[in-house]
Parts: sequence; structure tokens; C-alpha cells
Amino acid sequence: MRPINLGTPAVNTYLFPTLAGYLLVDTGYSGGESAFFRRLSRKKIDLNELQWVFLTHAHDDHAGFLNEVLLRTRARVLLHPLAAERLRRGKNPDIGGPPNGRAALACKALKLAGRGKHTFPPLPRELENRLIPLEGQRRRELESNLGVRFLDTPGHTADSVSLLTEDGTCFCGDAVMSGPLARRHVTIWVEDPAAYRASWQTLLAAAPRMLYPGHGGPIAPAALQRDLLRLRLEERP
Repeated sequence: MRPINLGTPAVNTYLFPTLAGYLLVDTGYSGGESAFFRRLSRKKIDLNELQWVFLTHAHDDHAGFLNEVLLRTRARVLLHPLAAERLRRGKNPDIGGPPNGRAALACKALKLAGRGKHTFPPLPRELENRLIPLEGQRRRELESNLGVRFLDTPGHTADSVSLLTEDGTCFCGDAVMSGPLARRHVTIWVEDPAAYRASWQTLLAAAPRMLYPGHGGPIAPAALQRDLLRLRLEERP
């Protein structure tokens, strides 16, 4: 399967069909909803066909216009149990930091671009009934009904999760990253270095065919395996 990318050069927003309707992986920054809905319309996909949103984690660049998607569709949100409270706050938690020198420079660049506050519209109380925390029997039922597998991949954030399809396509949010801002596929912010390293091992153990991160192009598992051997999260400029 080759997923549809409805995102921007800054943030990927993937869409793909499941056994129970279309599923959207993340949104982008707040303010990007109009362009997103135009791109969706060009793909001849009706809003009623969008049944699910899979939130890899509750950061401003991944949940920025989640509220608008919920208001215009009947979609339900699949997310880590910890993500709900972060959505209510509407702000990235002040935990962790850049894991290496290149990441530190990338964070400075975001501030210069006006993205340094890391805030987004909080989730209104009336939309909370659309959230489905991925835990227990409900999680297992969703995996069966949708034909997917959910992977806990914390480290970038405590609420980070990934999604693996039956054909080996893995949507992994910011568990990995590609592009000029990423050094050896390491994301630019890490809350828990030990958990982050373990999540790379989780991704590789799941034997994906291809990894689709929230930023940058697809990553082959072999490249991630090679970089895991050289993974250093303590470096500073």
C-alpha cells in the first residue's frame, strides 16, 4: 500500500483505507485545515468516508487542527491514554530536549519561524466523547476490525504510538524522522532517551516493510537498523 500524503513539506498527514473506512494519521499545524480539506476534496474523498483519526502523539504539529477535523466529520480519534490530557491543555509539555547538536539548531529554527510556543487549540469538552484510548480489550478489537496493529513507541513523548498495517506499512509519527533536520533519523526532541532507543527496537521487531514518519520521506528498516547501532542521544553542540 502506498498511503496518500495530504500534508505539507513540514508535516506529513497520511490517509489510507482500512476495513472500516478511511483513517487519517495526524493533522498538521493549526491553520492548515482549509488546505487539508481542499486536498481531500481533490482526491474525491467525501468527508463521511473519513471514519478514524490515528494520533501518533499530542504535539502542536500533529494535532493542530484536530478539532476542525472532528467538527466537520464523524471521525473518532484513536490515541494513547495519556494523549487526552495533553489535548485538553493544548500545549506540548516542557519535558526533555533536543538529543543532539543538529536537533538543537532545528529547535532554534522553529522559534525563528514562529513555531516556538508549541501551542494548539485545546480539545473542547464536547468533543471528548470522540476519543478512544488504545488500551485493553477495546484496543484488541480495533486492531481486528481495522486490520492494523498498534505499537507503543514512547521516548519522543510518553504518549507516542505507531500503527502497522497488514502489508507492513508503519506510521510512526516522530519515533523516527528523515530530512535535513534529522541526524541519522533521530527526531529533534526526546522526552526519554532510554524509551526512545527501545522504541526503535520495537519498530524493527515488528518487521515493517517501510516506515512513514511524521516529517520527511519514508525510511527503510535497514537504514534504521544501521543507525540504531550508532544511536547517541547525549550529544550537544
